[in-house]
Amino acid sequence: MTTTMGSQDAMPAAYPMRLEVARPEKQSRLTNFPLGIGLFIRYILLIPHLIILYFLGIVAYLLYFIATFAILLSGRFPQGLHAFVTGFMRWNTNVTAYTYSLLDTYPPFSMDQQEYPLTFEVDYPDASSRLLNFPFLGIIIRTILLIPHYVVLFFLGIAAFVVIFIAQFAILFTGAFPAGMHKFVVGYTRWSMRLTAYTLGLTDKYPPFSLS
Repeated sequence: MTTTMGSQDAMPAAYPMRLEVARPEKQSRLTNFPLGIGLFIRYILLIPHLIILYFLGIVAYLLYFIATFAILLSGRFPQGLHAFVTGFMRWNTNVTAYTYSLLDTYPPFSMDQQEYPLTFEVDYPDASSRLLNFPFLGIIIRTILLIPHYVVLFFLGIAAFVVIFIAQFAILFTGAFPAGMHKFVVGYTRWSMRLTAYTLGLTDKYPPFSLS
């Protein structure tokens, strides 16, 4: 009994950013057609999203910059600003998952969590580090700390795009994204979004070297 309790206490806490993508049983052969044809169709369909996200991204980074001064004074990321940056990331993640052929459901034009086969959540922190969020200096510190992640993610990204390329042929012949491949690409996306959430100060918890 003592051993069991000890092992439970040793379990790491869940990371404050979570991403899950439900794997569809069947997918469109047209919008997942290999050799870039399906990707081209998806990008055309996503043009309205890409335009909006461009401007939302500028606002999100500006709001984080403003939030660094609030954190410096109060030790907390203003909740409304945190919600906006989280919403921007959720919208961006929906579009990214659609681009990677992880789902065929067209992304909603919303920063809120919708009835969509992708779930993106970031816990609001009780307090934020003044050092890691120090205006100008904090983002440099975070970037340096993330260098090992960027190296690993570079090679994982190459592997993920190879997997997507192969999976599109599987979808063409079977109508489904192979489960193991889908899980890997979701894991790569999750890892990448954790780095973005950390960079934007949504969490100060250092990201794990993990796809799960």
